[in-house]
Formats: sequence, C-alpha cells, structure tokens
Amino acid sequence: MESGEAGKVDHMANTPANPSADPAYRHVLVPLDGSDLAAGAVGTARALAERLGADLTAVSAASGPEDVAAMRAHAAEVLGSGPDDPRIEVVTSDEPDEVIAQRAADLGACLVCMSTHGRGRVAGAVMGSVARRVVERMGEPVVAVGPLVGRPTEAREAPLPFSSDHIVACVDGGAPSELVLPVAAAWAKRLGTALTILTVAEPSPPPVRPGATWHRRHGPNADADDYLAELAEAWRAQVPELRTQVVYDPIGPADGLRSYLRDHPTDLLAVTSHARSGLQRLVLGSGAASIIAASTAPVLVVPLGG
Repeated sequence: MESGEAGKVDHMANTPANPSADPAYRHVLVPLDGSDLAAGAVGTARALAERLGADLTAVSAASGPEDVAAMRAHAAEVLGSGPDDPRIEVVTSDEPDEVIAQRAADLGACLVCMSTHGRGRVAGAVMGSVARRVVERMGEPVVAVGPLVGRPTEAREAPLPFSSDHIVACVDGGAPSELVLPVAAAWAKRLGTALTILTVAEPSPPPVRPGATWHRRHGPNADADDYLAELAEAWRAQVPELRTQVVYDPIGPADGLRSYLRDHPTDLLAVTSHARSGLQRLVLGSGAASIIAASTAPVLVVPLGG
C-alpha cells in the first residue's frame, strides 16, 4: 500500500475497476458450513436482504454424500425453516469457494454475506480462508462478517444489524483506496444512511519545508483533514449526509479503526482489496485482515482489478 503524494488528491474514484457500484441485488447468499460462527452471518444477511428488498438464500458445501442431510438440517435450523426449504442448497464438493461463487452466479444479482472464520461441526466443512478465495474468484463486493459482529462490548449492548444508519468508507491517501467511494456512496443512497469517509493516520508534524511530502508510516502523506475535505467536496452531491473523520493513531490502521468503532456504531465498514490476493491485501495494510476479525461491524470488501 502506498499513500498519496503531499497535497494531491487523485480522484480516480469515479468507477471501480471491476464491480458495479449499484447494490441492486435480488438475492443475499449466506454460506453455511455447519459451524455456529458461520451461522453468525445470518443475522446480517437477513437484515441486508430486508433493507435491499432481496431474497435470503443459503448454500453449503458438504465433504461427502453422507454429510448432505446434516448440512441441510443445520441450515434449516439456522434459517428457522424445514429441511425442504427451497432457499437451501447443499452441494458435495471439497472446494466451497467454487460452490459459493457458482451459486451466486446462478442466482444472478447476488450479494454474498459470509463469516470469515470457523470450523464446521460436520467433518470436512470449513469456513475461514474460504472468504479470501471467494473474493478472488468472484471479483464482486462481498460482505465479510467477523466473529465480533452482533456481540456486546463493554461500552454497549449488541446492536441490531443495520440499526445505526451509518456506513464508513476507509481511505488511506492512495487513489486505489478511493475506489471504495462510488460503492459506499451507492450503498448509502440505497439504504438511506449517512456516510463517513475515514482515514487512519500516524500523528506526524507537518514538513518544515512548505510543499514537502509528509512522511507517515500509515495514512495520507499530506494534511489528512485537507485530504478528506477535498474528497468530501467531490462526493457531497452524491451523499447529502456526508461526514469525514481522521483518526490519529500511532500504532496503525487496525488499532485506529478498533478505537473508532468502539465509540461509533456503524452498519458497514467499506474497504478495497486487490482481488489477486484477496483479504491479505486490503487497502488498510498488512494487518488489515485482522480488522475483519476484530471489527464490530460487517466489512464490505470491494475488490479491485490487478
């Protein structure tokens, strides 16, 4: 990840490299693997389906024919329906990412909402690194639900999914990170929520020489407030309730975002990712994969080409 040049905002965030910005989904697909943690994505998926006017469906990859009935029964239990529920599909395969991507393609106009961790209680069922491969394979936005989503914290009770009417788009000063903005703006418009453009920056004094590049280990290599003000000016017409937030944190983006989310209930955290390497190259840096695991908000991963 490279930060932008001092004082320079390259507004290449008009259209994403691969995905459509418009969240006009007809289906929300939640992958289940027999684990309670994977099932933890259902609340978010159900809320998304309701807000988007989409149908909720489930898919599971069983390791063998002997596991199909157990996987279907578990999915039915999680959805609160019966094993004959047509919304449930169980496929025998040892490549769950392929099963998920194929089911999403078959449904069409489909958003995948999935847990990023877990070990299935059915032999051979796994959910975890599958999320990374799904992002790589699909090349479309995926909602990743970490283990802390929907859980209470010391500061407050567990929030209901999508009850805060607030989306946060994360940028870092580099043009690729700004490609999250058209997607986040479209989501905010569709859901009727406020949008905050946020950057986490290392506290750093301005350069002595006027016009010189700032040298931060993370965050924009420019005045962070001016950087976000320029972005806000470019996007305010698209999102009437638009805010900006600079989080100064000396440790890194992951720590800064954790602090922000503790005090600011958020429906969705939106970030970009290079599709070739999925969640390991999220725009927030080398520690960004841990953001999903530590985040109290679902993360909308917007893959980029290249």
